[in-house]
Amino acid sequence: MPHLLPGYNLQMGSVRDSKLLLSWMVETYQEFFPDSEDFTHLSDTVKQYFSTETPLWWVTTETGMRVACLWMGSAIAQMNGQRYSHIFLLYVKPDYRRRGIGVALMTQAQDWAKKRGDSQIGLQVFSHNAPALHLYSRLGYSTQSLLMVKPLTDL
Repeated sequence: MPHLLPGYNLQMGSVRDSKLLLSWMVETYQEFFPDSEDFTHLSDTVKQYFSTETPLWWVTTETGMRVACLWMGSAIAQMNGQRYSHIFLLYVKPDYRRRGIGVALMTQAQDWAKKRGDSQIGLQVFSHNAPALHLYSRLGYSTQSLLMVKPLTDL
């Protein structure tokens, strides 16, 4: 892949990677929510959405070690009903960040979306994930809506 620095390779995943994808999702959530112990709901997400229609790419080192992943899918724009590409997961292991891997994966996402004929890409990012927010903003992403929640435990 021309977008990656030398020493890294982009490898297409397959539906056989569902357990591996799940373990990467859990690792991602553990990083941002270290006090939580139960991420079993992520298994339902993978079962419901991971298919041949939702591609997965891995970034590997020359030795074959996986250091990053990108999982794509589709969403429907609520304003106009059009399908658009959606990033389900972009994760780069901490020791491999700030090497251009995230930018390369975002370029891969954009290329995939363009080939499908989509006119936009969407993603969800946690509001406290400052490095990701900075990356996405730098790449031209902007906030279209805000997901707001209110815990009901005190009612």
